[in-house]
Formats: sequence, structure tokens, C-alpha cells
Amino acid sequence: MARMSRTNAFVGIVLALLFGIAGGRALAGSSCGSDSDCAGYGRCSSGECGHCGSDSDCNGYGHCSSGRCGHCGSDSDCREGNCSHGMCGSCNSDSDCRGNGHCSSGRCGHCGSDSDCNVGHCSSGRCGSCGSDSDCHGGRCSSGRCSNAH
Repeated sequence: MARMSRTNAFVGIVLALLFGIAGGRALAGSSCGSDSDCAGYGRCSSGECGHCGSDSDCNGYGHCSSGRCGHCGSDSDCREGNCSHGMCGSCNSDSDCRGNGHCSSGRCGHCGSDSDCNVGHCSSGRCGSCGSDSDCHGGRCSSGRCSNAH
């Protein structure tokens, strides 16, 4: 039982890092007021994007599992990045990121300029910063981050 608890804790930490809940990056935990603020990345629930009730809520950003988008069984489940350890977003090369920044340290979303990002601007080497909703290409700008940046 203790091993299972440690495994669940590890999975929780991985999810937090992948979805940007840790480290000041508000990805799946992005602020939203309605589902449309999430621009297809799950539904808005409790003010956060990335929630789901079924795979169709995730719009290609992985499968819905435990009420959250981003879970996968293969690379084809992921719109951005590859499937690794059951979660979307890993990469081996920039082409794996499909426009969501560059691949760095095995994760998508790193950038050198705004042209590297399909959502938001490049700031501090990461895609998804914004000054207004129009920067987010369908998402909402809240506290300087796009609600649909993941």
C-alpha cells in the first residue's frame, strides 16, 4: 500500500509539472471563466482549463482520465508532443512539438522568439505569455498566461 501511495504521489508531481501547476506556469491550471476560454483544451471547471468528462472534451490533447486531459497510450493520441509514461508533451526533436515551441530537456514549449509559439508569446524561454486575449489565439489571457497554453 505504501508503494502505491508513493506511485500516486509521483504521478501527481509529474502531472503538476506537465500541466504547469508547479513552477509558476499555469497551463492546465490556467484561469478561465468559461469553456471557450480554454480554446479546445478541455473544459473550464473551478476556473481552470483541462478538465474533462470524456475524450471529446480534450479535442486531441490526449485522452480524458480522472477528469483531466493529456493522458495517452500512443503518440497519435497527442496533438502536441509524444506520449511518454502515459502523458502527452514529451519530445525527441522540435518536429515532435508540432508548433508548440522547441524540444528542450525532452519537453515541448521552449522558445527563442514569438514565432516559435502557436499560442501566446515567448517569455522567459517558454510559450504562452500574453498581454491580451488576442495573443492567445482562442484562449483567454489571465495574469499574463494564455488559458490554452499547455
